[in-house]
Amino acid sequence: MEDQAILKAKDVEKRPNNLTPTEEDNASIDDLIEELFQARTWKYTFLLLSLNFLWIAAPSQVYITAFAGTVPTPEDSWTCVSQKCKDLVRGTPSLNKTFPCHLTEIKHGLQVPLLKNEDIQWDLHHSSFAVEFDLYCDSHTKKTLISSIFFGGALTGMIGGGYLTDHIGRKKTSILGFTFLVLSLLCGAFCHNYIFLTIIRFFQGIGSYLLSTGMTILCLELTPKEFRKYVIGALALFWGLGYFFATALHYLIPNWNLMFLGSAIAVAITSFPVFICIESPRYFMINNDFESSRESLKALASLTTSDLDPDKLDLNNYLTSSAKTRTQSLTQQFKDLLNNPTLLGETLIQIFIWLCVGMFFYGKNFAWEAIIPNIYFGFLIAGVAELLTALVTVPLIGKFGRRRAHIIGYFGTMLLYLLAIPDVQIVGQWTLMSISCMLSTLFVYGCFAGVYLWTGELAPTSHRGMVFCVCSSASTIGSFVGPYIFNSLTPISLGGLAFLAALCTVGCFLLVETGDKTICLTGQDVVDRRKNYFKYRV
Repeated sequence: MEDQAILKAKDVEKRPNNLTPTEEDNASIDDLIEELFQARTWKYTFLLLSLNFLWIAAPSQVYITAFAGTVPTPEDSWTCVSQKCKDLVRGTPSLNKTFPCHLTEIKHGLQVPLLKNEDIQWDLHHSSFAVEFDLYCDSHTKKTLISSIFFGGALTGMIGGGYLTDHIGRKKTSILGFTFLVLSLLCGAFCHNYIFLTIIRFFQGIGSYLLSTGMTILCLELTPKEFRKYVIGALALFWGLGYFFATALHYLIPNWNLMFLGSAIAVAITSFPVFICIESPRYFMINNDFESSRESLKALASLTTSDLDPDKLDLNNYLTSSAKTRTQSLTQQFKDLLNNPTLLGETLIQIFIWLCVGMFFYGKNFAWEAIIPNIYFGFLIAGVAELLTALVTVPLIGKFGRRRAHIIGYFGTMLLYLLAIPDVQIVGQWTLMSISCMLSTLFVYGCFAGVYLWTGELAPTSHRGMVFCVCSSASTIGSFVGPYIFNSLTPISLGGLAFLAALCTVGCFLLVETGDKTICLTGQDVVDRRKNYFKYRV
């Protein structure tokens, strides 16, 4: 009996904060993160902030083609450089004041420009690949492709990224994305070929999404649930500041190739924390690598004043019962999805929501030149809207929760798209459509920022990388299509956008609130979490 008492005392000694065996068995990795976070020093806080620094440089590299590919307008002046052009203007001097795209001739039954890019020289404040590659008359589709192909690369990156984040880790995946992104931008500094630029943008998309998705998952997993809304607030804040940075950077740099170089430097500086950050202990635990998880917890504990000693923890007790009997693999992930209607249903709804929010968000930002009179003013408005979103999103999520905040966001977006349908001139070049689209940014940006948080909590740890992968992939498809829609808005397309926003509102209603719940480790935990919510069939 005496020996048993000694053993029991030693067992209690090993438990953090003198937890009893029953209490530890009911504990989760969330409890450990919560304890460390509550005892955090400035170093822990700075770690989480640094994981969001990358968003400051994000607009400058994502929207670089909107600045580097500005299209000449009839108000811009030009001069002849070829003998053909000089002879033409000498014979008809008034042609020198005519927009070159309006000077055409019939050749082989087709109407083609009379003057090509090599015949004239534009007097522009910034050089432009649209001018260099002769994309400003009848080649708007080719110009838009350079912007949209970024999301084709992002889709490719996400297909592999879902596997990588769940199997090699969030940190290593982010480092791989950093490498792709910076090298692609550096190549843009030396590019003078349309096809080469298209390839650069494709690989830029791969790197950008691998980096941002990996870092976001990592940041959310190192933060306790009640503070994750502040992570999204920081994301929106830095992204909003990024619009001002992008506008200033690309306005001050007159050469479009140097814009790529400037963006490469900005990305390298703001994303450098990826090399020194701490890998998520959740990732190691779901892969049953308890020793590596213990090392991550030690690294986190060193940034706090907590007396938690990870060496005394039996981390197996912090797994749910379903996680203990589960082996993490790609095959098992697919089996879980197919055999778990609740997990599959929630994932499909999130895929649709990401598809639409990507279309709304990126489509509009790549079309400011077509929506409002001045592209630089458009991005400044976007920056103000994003900063307002950062200020509003956190208290809105805190008061109403993830679910209701998103319902409000998509419902507001729907109303403003409907309001934009009538063709009403307000003043000058401003129309009801341009003002409504500008106001809708407040709702769209809030949904875009919040969807990262909500998906990070809805998806179980066992599938978080995969769910982010398929959702981000859907978002890239929407982002690819978006610029084509928003660059040529019509009453029909605006009505369609409003209908999609309405469907997103319904989708959010079908999902569950996660702000007051522990993050699920496995698909079975998702089923248990939903027990008190209404049921639906996939």
